Parts: sequence; C-alpha cells; structure tokens
Amino acid sequence: MMHEVSDTIQDLAMAYGERNTIEQCVLFLSQLKNAENKRVMTVAFQVFAIDIIKNELGFFMVRKAISKQAATHLIEHQQTLIKDMAKNIDGILGSFNVPFDSLHVPIAQDYEKYFAKPNFGEVVIDEKARL
Repeated sequence: MMHEVSDTIQDLAMAYGERNTIEQCVLFLSQLKNAENKRVMTVAFQVFAIDIIKNELGFFMVRKAISKQAATHLIEHQQTLIKDMAKNIDGILGSFNVPFDSLHVPIAQDYEKYFAKPNFGEVVIDEKARL
C-alpha cells in the first residue's frame, strides 16, 4: 500500500506545510506597521507563493485551474517582483541575519584564478570583496 499512496501522502504534507507558511506570512504582514517594510515583505512573500504554484503548474494547467495565458502572466509577474525585490536585497538579507560569508561565491569573481589551484571546496573570503 505504501507504494501506491506514498506520493499522495508526501504531496499532501507539502501542501499542508505550504498553506501554513502562507497563512503565517499573511499574519506577519498584518502585524507590520511600517508601510515600506510591509511592501517589501509582501513582494518577498508573493515571490514565494508564485514559486509554490510554479512547482505544480503542470498539475494546475492539466486540470484547467490555470490557463496558459494566466501561467504566462504568473511567470512574468514573478520576474517583475524579483526585480523589485532585488532593489532591497541588502536590507532583506540583513533582516534575516544572513551572514555575508554564506553568500560568498568565489567562482563568480575570477574563475581562472579559482581553478588555478586545488581548493578542495574551501571558501576563502577576500576582504577586499566585502568593501
């Protein structure tokens, strides 16, 4: 029986978790007093919500819950929101206490220098890059 219903159970658990997350996002937004903070977080939560829908977009389209035109608009709208969110990325990362070191991608700076010697997966922080 587990082979027959495992995917369904996992999909149900994922949908339940996503719903709870979205409900908490709405609750969080209702408690924000600063208009700009509310706007920025609304954009971030919308990007997240659209991503949830995009992950199962085929399912929704086959069942005609989302039209092809709506799916296209959804993806375009998410790209617009991401561009808007990018303007505030430093503040967003700061508010979530994301450490700078975890965002460091050495290959993105000079890939020839990066591959010139074995690094064994080690991340070496260039202090000049922080400035």
